[in-house]
Amino acid sequence: MMDMVREMYEDGRKSSILREQLNSIKEETQLLSEKLQEMERQLHIANMNLKRMHELETQLFVAQEALVKYQLEEEVNHSSLSSNSSKNAYIGSF
Repeated sequence: MMDMVREMYEDGRKSSILREQLNSIKEETQLLSEKLQEMERQLHIANMNLKRMHELETQLFVAQEALVKYQLEEEVNHSSLSSNSSKNAYIGSF
C-alpha cells in the first residue's frame, strides 16, 4: 500500500514537473514567435529599402548618362565655336 502511495506521489510530482516544463516551452514558443514576427517586419523594411536603393541607383545611372551626353555635346559645340572663330579670324585677315 505504501508503495502505491509513493508511486502516486511520484507520478504527481512528475506530472507537476512536466506541466512546468510544458508551460516554459509554451512561453518560449510565444517569445520565439514574437521574435520571428519582428524579424519578418525588419526583413520587409530591408526589402523596401533595397528596392528604393535600386530605384535611386537607376536614376543615378540615367543622370550620369545624361551628364556624359551633355558634356560631349558641349565639347562639340565648343570646338565648333572655336573652329568658326578661327575661320572668321582667318577670313578677316584678308
